[in-house]
Amino acid sequence: MAHLIDETTGQAAIAYIGSTPWHGLGTRITPTQARDLDYVRVAAGLGFTVEARAVAYLDGGEWKTTDKAQAIVRTDTGGVLGVPGPAYVPAQNDAVLDVLRPAVEQFGLTVAVAGALRGGSTCWALAKLPESIDVTGTGDSVNGYALLRWGHDGSVGIVADLTPIRVVCQNTLTMAINGKVAKVFKLRHTASVDAKLDQAAALVTGLTEALIGTGETFKTLANRRLSQREIVAYIEAVFPQEGAKLSDTIKARRATVAQLLETGVGANLANPDGPTAWGAYNAVTEYFDHVRPAEAASAKGRARANESAIFGGNADVKRFALAQARELVAA
Repeated sequence: MAHLIDETTGQAAIAYIGSTPWHGLGTRITPTQARDLDYVRVAAGLGFTVEARAVAYLDGGEWKTTDKAQAIVRTDTGGVLGVPGPAYVPAQNDAVLDVLRPAVEQFGLTVAVAGALRGGSTCWALAKLPESIDVTGTGDSVNGYALLRWGHDGSVGIVADLTPIRVVCQNTLTMAINGKVAKVFKLRHTASVDAKLDQAAALVTGLTEALIGTGETFKTLANRRLSQREIVAYIEAVFPQEGAKLSDTIKARRATVAQLLETGVGANLANPDGPTAWGAYNAVTEYFDHVRPAEAASAKGRARANESAIFGGNADVKRFALAQARELVAA
């Protein structure tokens, strides 16, 4: 499988605890080191800084500059990471990573993996809560993670999400707060970005506290049995018909998710006594996290599918799937 990990300095920009990732790259760190954000930043290849520089162009043999754009440059390599508009204000890696610091200190989060992609234009860190959630009481555990992502090319702001991951099948889930599905927060690279990072740190801390209790939502889903009619209605709601005619793509996705509900990884734990809302929701997340990338025809397609399942449109569908499952419970 292809990877987009930054290797421009000759060292893979990724640090991790535990077993070696599938790509075999990066620096393994200890749990103690993983709680030191300054250590993680360097080990993960995020020790570089960025700055905005003028964009020049050649006009009839004469170099001129423009105020319509600016180049965001890595100061260690001189590489141009992006050319955003004039309102874009860079945010440094150390300042963004510090968003996690209060939650690390208060709740004992440990950075499980962090790194940079595409030459350093996109960066991320995934921090894990120390305690797991046993959803069904039969060893069906969910680990809580705080996912932080930011960029230097103008295509992405600063995005944070609280992402539970089901251990048995490594499905990336979402979470709910006060009866609603929690959404990510996003900050734009504007003049007030540094002040907003302080607000973001407090928000991550509050969301992390809510994540600790989100296991009750999953347990409620696990206790809600579904009839065949409800299963069909749920899958059709998550994958709605687009246009006058049901497309072959939507039809195939519905069929695959219905099959995953019965035979997917961890289906026996999610549905020990018959299909549940927990099992139906996990069938959707398993499709986007594992089946959809495998369906891609190229390594680049697989990379895009994996990214979408965590950061993009497919992640939005998973949030909607959780909301639909909660509606089944409330009905």
